[in-house]
Amino acid sequence: MAASSQSALQVGQSAVDDLSRRTGLSKASIMGTVRVIGGAMVGISVLVVVLNEIFTLDAINNSSGPFADVISQLTGIGGAALGLLVIGILVLGANRVMGFFGGGGM
Repeated sequence: MAASSQSALQVGQSAVDDLSRRTGLSKASIMGTVRVIGGAMVGISVLVVVLNEIFTLDAINNSSGPFADVISQLTGIGGAALGLLVIGILVLGANRVMGFFGGGGM
């Protein structure tokens, strides 16, 4: 009886292996994409928190002199650049996910 259950187990395992080879999803390649996009979003979040703490320092807010305009330009342009970076990552992630379904844009 043990020999027949062992052979049934082997048959089941070979069927699962065959299905995994044919579908190609056994490696879960979408998880790599999720990790990259999630890591990028966490990195941007940490960057925003750090920049927010830096730009709220009194030494930077109350600066005067020949380079005082640089701080205001950095906060304006930097905020817009971070917004564009987030949108770019979302578009890149959507393109990668659509590639899994056979409709990748690039």
